[in-house]
Amino acid sequence: MKTTAVLLAAVTLSCAAGVGASPALGAGAPTPTTPPSTVATTASGGAVAASPVATTAIPASAPAAGGTPRVPRTIPDAPARVRAVLTRFAVSAPTWAVGAAAPTIALRLDASRITAARAQLRVEDRTTRRVVLRQSLGTVRSGVDVTAALTQRLAARPGTYRLRLIARDQTGRRIVRARSLVVAAPAPAPAPPAAPVAPPAAKDGYVFPVRGRCNFRSLGAQRFHSAREAGRAHNGQDIGTFSGFPPVVAVTAATVSQVFYDGAGGGWTIIFVGDDRIDYGYLHLRAGSIVVRPGQRVAAGQRVADAGNSGGDYEPHLHFEMRPTPWSAHRGDAVDPMPLLAGLPNTCEG
Repeated sequence: MKTTAVLLAAVTLSCAAGVGASPALGAGAPTPTTPPSTVATTASGGAVAASPVATTAIPASAPAAGGTPRVPRTIPDAPARVRAVLTRFAVSAPTWAVGAAAPTIALRLDASRITAARAQLRVEDRTTRRVVLRQSLGTVRSGVDVTAALTQRLAARPGTYRLRLIARDQTGRRIVRARSLVVAAPAPAPAPPAAPVAPPAAKDGYVFPVRGRCNFRSLGAQRFHSAREAGRAHNGQDIGTFSGFPPVVAVTAATVSQVFYDGAGGGWTIIFVGDDRIDYGYLHLRAGSIVVRPGQRVAAGQRVADAGNSGGDYEPHLHFEMRPTPWSAHRGDAVDPMPLLAGLPNTCEG
């Protein structure tokens, strides 16, 4: 009986010690390095040391700098493996003038779930069909409008290009779209203004009818009454203008009688009735250049049109013709203009 009582007392004390230590462990207190021993009494009454109770250390949570708890790093959602659709691809301007701001590329991908795609812009020369530049647009997330300026490297290469957008979504599918772009070369510097050609001085109320470079003496076909097809004769004097379209002016004071298009070969024509009672015809005038109308008075040297090649003639010139008035009644009575023209100051070279 005595031995039994001693054993019960030892067990009771051991349980009481364990219950008392629980709150401290739960609060994160360190576990004692030397665990308590239980004492047992042998049947003979001698005390023996019991084996130590095994325990596990519970480490305290380490606070971050400043005593605040650590926040786990947020891991972004992985893009879904779904097909993406390119719902927008645009270029802000069809033409890029060198020196201006670069055009902007705009694109947007959409999908049934949040996903992403790698995008690249390839610039192809439309003439050679070769890729001249590549521009990475990075990873494009679905549902987001993306804009990027076109690379400035293209500004140094004027030409016509195809901008090909290539995007590869998470399924591996390629999405391709294309737009056109013209890179315009810098405008050439304006040429210095040409030295003005001094108009011929009037001589007894008459001036030479062409302003600028000209030629009216050297070619036989230009002359009055030179042969034409079907036995016809040339009824005027041609004043060549070296492939240009210089102004033509009234040879003398006159009234504009007619302005019309001669479908028989004369092209745009003005007929003047001179104050000297001579009719003057200007033929093959440049289309759209006539600045006078029937009934209008003109002074000697006043611009009336530009030399031209309307009516089928290939080289610009002025066909200058003189007839007694009225014009339509004297086709066979044309007067040789050379004596008048040769005596007027002019800028012709031959």
